[in-house]
Amino acid sequence: KPALCELPARHLHSSSIMAALSGVAVFAAVTTSLISGSLACTIVAVGKDASASGYPIVSHTDDSGPDTTDIRWIRVPRKTWPAGSVRSLYNWVDGYPRVVDGSLSPEYAPVNGQKATVPVGHIPQVSETYAYWDMDYGVQNEKGLSIGESTCTAKTVGWPATPDRPYGYNRAGIEDLSKIALERCATARCAVKTMGEIAVDQGFYSADSGEPDHPDFADSAEALAVADTQELWIFNVMTGAQNASAIWAAQRVPPGNVAAVGNSFTIRKMNLSDPDNFLYSPGVTKLAEEMGWWSPKDDLPGFFDFFGAYGYTPDTKGASDPAAAQMMKDVLAFYSGRRMWRIFSLLSPAEGAKLDPNKGNLPETKDPYPGSVPAPKGSVTAEMVMNVLRDHYEGTPYDLTVGMASGPFGTPNRGPVPPRGTRGLWERAISMHRGSWSYVLEPKPAGLSVSWLGYDSPHGAAYLPFFGSAAEGAPESFHSHEGYMSKFSTKVAWWAFNMVNQYSDLNFRLINKDVRTRAQQIEDEGRELVAACTRKADSADGEDAAGRVLAACSNKFAEEKVAEWWDFGFSLFAKYGRYAVTSNETAKGETLMMYPEWWVNSVEVGYTLWAPNGPYHGVKEEAPLNLGAAFGRSAASSSPVLVMLVAAAIGL
Repeated sequence: KPALCELPARHLHSSSIMAALSGVAVFAAVTTSLISGSLACTIVAVGKDASASGYPIVSHTDDSGPDTTDIRWIRVPRKTWPAGSVRSLYNWVDGYPRVVDGSLSPEYAPVNGQKATVPVGHIPQVSETYAYWDMDYGVQNEKGLSIGESTCTAKTVGWPATPDRPYGYNRAGIEDLSKIALERCATARCAVKTMGEIAVDQGFYSADSGEPDHPDFADSAEALAVADTQELWIFNVMTGAQNASAIWAAQRVPPGNVAAVGNSFTIRKMNLSDPDNFLYSPGVTKLAEEMGWWSPKDDLPGFFDFFGAYGYTPDTKGASDPAAAQMMKDVLAFYSGRRMWRIFSLLSPAEGAKLDPNKGNLPETKDPYPGSVPAPKGSVTAEMVMNVLRDHYEGTPYDLTVGMASGPFGTPNRGPVPPRGTRGLWERAISMHRGSWSYVLEPKPAGLSVSWLGYDSPHGAAYLPFFGSAAEGAPESFHSHEGYMSKFSTKVAWWAFNMVNQYSDLNFRLINKDVRTRAQQIEDEGRELVAACTRKADSADGEDAAGRVLAACSNKFAEEKVAEWWDFGFSLFAKYGRYAVTSNETAKGETLMMYPEWWVNSVEVGYTLWAPNGPYHGVKEEAPLNLGAAFGRSAASSSPVLVMLVAAAIGL
């Protein structure tokens, strides 16, 4: 291999690089990575015994970073392939178009002069591949195999073998791995084995590994939740030694548990002699032992702490600014840990009550959060998971809909970024302003699996059902070339939901209440529709005919509901325009919005202090908290006030 492939230890050992940087530089580097690329996604997954349906549930939020995302909901058809065919591997991009290759799907074929995407590699193709729904990552196939994604931290980095990266030697990213699993597998166990084998053979890369002189350990690895109709697995993967190959592990989630992943590995103590519940790459402990990240003496014989060995923790030793370095550790600890605590608390309250929300989640955390917790049998519905994805910590000390930062009308959205170099961070909610889409997946037998797609941020989405075995793609507005994130179009379904979410910030508390009510109505109708479509499919003549029935049934519903959502959005302009609530044209048909007392009486707002000679703009109120002392505290001793007073040169 070229000499550059044999990267010096500093390119592998994250702590040596971090120690060489100043606290502020490290802090900025990590917080930058937290909003770059894919490090923003959340997984909520439910085992079959905890699920009300008796089948697993997988969900995913796609919370875009500082770039656009291809919002098309693509149908990849079932295909047969002649002997000797190859499956191309790509460096998939975020923005439209994510790839251009008609051999994958007619919906990925070039239009308007687009050039075909150049592969970074190839693997032998199998004789037949399944149909599936596709976005940035593979979603759900005709057999019900379902996947959710969350980018993670790791101590290694790897880059794709593209012409502009002479230092890249890897050819398999999580995008292709997830899609190939859906193309080739009907079971979750097959999927994790297939992805792991390809990653080791072709080399795994993260789309967000930075550059060799500034490697990005904060999102250089990946986690997937993978479910079939019976089993739920968590899959963790990272680049191997010397910027090549891969190291991976997979753990079967107990069927009575709910699992949460929030941008960190969650596989801890692996029993290496239990293939029923743990799968892993050959020599899974080798690099950890060579680098001194783990020793067999650290665990019981035959056990290995995967996250403890390979998860990334910023090294604060020798940092020129220890307080900033400690804050940066707290960023990673709570960016992940707070969401895990919240998911467990909402879906399994008794187990969630046992967890400390101020503990955080780092490889070194003592008595860390479990990757999953038990939930009462049959207690969790797909609707409950949808509502978890909409959460902003409402009713907790971390509630983003209260306080001065939420404004007078309780918005949880923190879109603009603070001045560069400003230390601080907003709480990282599950639902975010930068959500591009989310989905809740229900694997079911007999071709009746359902993908519930919600466009834009979950708190303003209405989840629409699409069947995994659909014989055709979604309505045109779901995969149209007429519009994308940088081009508005009423012919594109995503824009209807984005428009409503953007407008809701005029008065989030009032408008989002209407939005949630309308979304609930549509989802209730959707559940009724799924039952009706299923009955129609049961009487169809064969699987193909059933697939056509299901596609026609769900597509008609999706078209109708998108049209209704456009009308609903425009009605909000009339109802809430002019900072009033308007119901009719009578003398009493309009009521002015009112500022809350706590906000209008704030001395910083200044309304009650106005005088002819000033002040005219309020009086700055000094924070009572000793920030310097608070920043110096460790994550374990931090109070809820400190919670996320952490590094952010760019707002997260």
